[in-house]
Amino acid sequence: VTGQQLGRTIGYPTANLHVTDKLKLVPAIGIYAVWVTTAAGTRHPGMLSIGVRPTIGEDLAQTIEVNILDFSGDLYGQLLTLEFVAWLRGEEKYDGLAALTAQLALDALATRAALSQ
Repeated sequence: VTGQQLGRTIGYPTANLHVTDKLKLVPAIGIYAVWVTTAAGTRHPGMLSIGVRPTIGEDLAQTIEVNILDFSGDLYGQLLTLEFVAWLRGEEKYDGLAALTAQLALDALATRAALSQ
């Protein structure tokens, strides 16, 4: 799913996900450490956000987006499989993109720690 592409401007590009199976349960709003497997079968560490992105604006629709750590490439139209490993924190509103970017750096560290166990 094509998003606003804001993540790439702050150093954290995301794949915006659409759940196609109506019987799949979506976890609670928050930030998660996940393993992401691509259609090609490669497995990557990722940090995933489920929420309404309150720092970006008000009354936005809920999104599911994942930043795949240490990955560059085009994932548009590809099927991704997620393995949820750890809930990191709830969604928060920050005072601008600089504060959000600083938190994302901490989230990346927490993601690596959770996935290394």
